[in-house]
Amino acid sequence: MSPGPKSLAVIAQRAKDGIGNTRSRATRIQQHTRDTFSPVLTLGRGLNRQLAWARGWWKNASADKRKAGAAVVVGAVLALYFLPYAPLIALLLILAAAAWLGRADKPPAPEPGPDPIELRLQAVYNGLVPHLADDHDPARLFHPGGAYRDAFRDWELDGDRITRLELTYSPYFTDDDPGARARIERVLQAKLGRGREYFHDWDTENNRLIVAALPPLPPAVPAQQFITAPCEILLGITDADSTNRRTPIRVDGATHQLPPVIWRTGNRSTDPHLLAVAAPGAGKSNLLRTIALQAARDGDIVVIDGSGSGDYACLAGRRNILRIETGYHGALETLTWLRHETERRIAAVTHAKQHGTPVPDNARRPLWVILDEITELSDLAAGQGTTDPQELLDLPLRLGRATHIGVITSTRPTHLDRLRPPLIADTHTRVVLGPLDPETIRTVLGTGPGVSGGEDMPPGRGYVRIGNGPVVRIQVPHTPDPLEEDTPEAERRRLLALLPHHTDALTVEDPTISLAKERRREPEPTA
Repeated sequence: MSPGPKSLAVIAQRAKDGIGNTRSRATRIQQHTRDTFSPVLTLGRGLNRQLAWARGWWKNASADKRKAGAAVVVGAVLALYFLPYAPLIALLLILAAAAWLGRADKPPAPEPGPDPIELRLQAVYNGLVPHLADDHDPARLFHPGGAYRDAFRDWELDGDRITRLELTYSPYFTDDDPGARARIERVLQAKLGRGREYFHDWDTENNRLIVAALPPLPPAVPAQQFITAPCEILLGITDADSTNRRTPIRVDGATHQLPPVIWRTGNRSTDPHLLAVAAPGAGKSNLLRTIALQAARDGDIVVIDGSGSGDYACLAGRRNILRIETGYHGALETLTWLRHETERRIAAVTHAKQHGTPVPDNARRPLWVILDEITELSDLAAGQGTTDPQELLDLPLRLGRATHIGVITSTRPTHLDRLRPPLIADTHTRVVLGPLDPETIRTVLGTGPGVSGGEDMPPGRGYVRIGNGPVVRIQVPHTPDPLEEDTPEAERRRLLALLPHHTDALTVEDPTISLAKERRREPEPTA
């Protein structure tokens, strides 16, 4: 009778266990034998190494060295023969040397791997070689196969990330070419990490470049009553190194001392007008509403919404808000009045100075004109063959400083070519928001920001330049439209509390507002 399947499985398992026990027993016997004969094995290994050394020496030695070696051996043999106990001592010395040479060698320690920082620095160097290598440079600071220590003078680390790098480049590199600089900045941004912004300090006199990772800007602060002097407007928050000034700002229920970007206006300011360039969703409306809330504290405001989006409807009917226009004809009429108002104010100022009398209050009260998307109105004027609204801004722009009139206009980066030269020439305060290309930023600001990276800019992030000052980073306060449905209720109430009080009439009794008086009985314009 043949065995069943279960019997075969039991037999196979027993055979497997027997083989395993046999292997284990053989392994123990081998280890015991090795431990027992370990001294003999050590001496044998040492003697083999001694013989191998002697054989190698004899093979590689010259004829003279061989003769000298043979004479030494013969002399040693004679000495062993005549000296008492010499053979025994020689034997012990040979065995001791064999035991020392035959000892078990420790496994070699693994060689340390390359330092990650060294690899990263070398990768940065290799990425710059195609752009900075020059065959005419005798120092050959950058060349294929070169070492980064030849060109990098200093670097700082934050963990395993490079936060600062100082390098020297060839004097033959065209560091006065913006395109060449931009290529180097893009390479450094890619090699050092794209998640950060980097400041580039080009020292063209000494052929040196310092790249430093910028710390993140403070988060977007909520709109509030900012503590500023008269004729000062807080545009946003910047880096701590960009200004020595600090202002108390409440964020999340706590007061922090943050570095502000202050725009000084008035007749003592050389930069009374502002131009903001931003793509949709970059925070332009936040910026204009922030300016309007601060300007309404001690001045009058006229708003012209060229896009007709209604982003400024929350200002309608408020104190010091003279007019909000969204249509072309109303905007044209408002700008015509603005031109006449500028003429009236400059005449009053001139008369006061000629006669040595104080300037009338109605000619000194600040008047702000906010023109959002002015190029949209220019397109409508071109289609209808009527006056371009930008032509009516020539006089307010030129005489705005003397007449206490400030013009704040905005446009999209794709509409820059539609702005008229007077508007561009007289708006010395420039703000760009959003991730714009370097050429557009340079066109608007007049110079590059010296900063690369930051492609994932949150709304309200960008750069600002006031007059001929340096370009600094900016984070615009968060000032959403309280009339929007998606605005949280807490923010809606906070913003409504910041707005000026309601007024029954669109104007106050002031002879400067002649246009508003003429329309006093008309219904309030919709935004």
